[in-house]
Amino acid sequence: MPTLETKRLQLIPFSLDLKKAAIGDRARLVEMLGVYVPEHWPGHDLMEALPFFVENMEKAPSEPAWDWIAIHTMNQAVIGDIGFIGGPDQKGVVEVGYSIVPEFRNQGYATEMARGLIAWAFQEKGIKLVTAACLDNNVGSIKVLEKVGMRRLEPDGNMLKWEMRKEEWV
Repeated sequence: MPTLETKRLQLIPFSLDLKKAAIGDRARLVEMLGVYVPEHWPGHDLMEALPFFVENMEKAPSEPAWDWIAIHTMNQAVIGDIGFIGGPDQKGVVEVGYSIVPEFRNQGYATEMARGLIAWAFQEKGIKLVTAACLDNNVGSIKVLEKVGMRRLEPDGNMLKWEMRKEEWV
């Protein structure tokens, strides 16, 4: 996967080696990235999912990583992560997820990351629809998904569902 650049961020592919270091060797992670890594990154949800991601990548080593680490270009610090929950399915659908470390929230970084990743996705062959989901009380994510132009679908209990088709991307 390519490194993606936005106005203030560099999104670097979250490789298998980086994932393994994030799970069990923080010093190696910092050395590999060459930037400041906050103590609370990766966050709880990502840390919980990383063993599953590692296992999937080890099963299919030729498959690309579908997630990125967000580095603030000026500060040279990890500020979050973004990615798709796997590659596109047979219908060309990917689901985006992201997180921002607390000290970088409410500054537009999640929106910037999401716009950058969606723009990249819709240039890729085979990706026709980007979806997302968030809890109905996650005001930050709701604002991000609205700002990038995703359309809210019918909720599923307290989970909000979102989508954007390739032809809707401007």
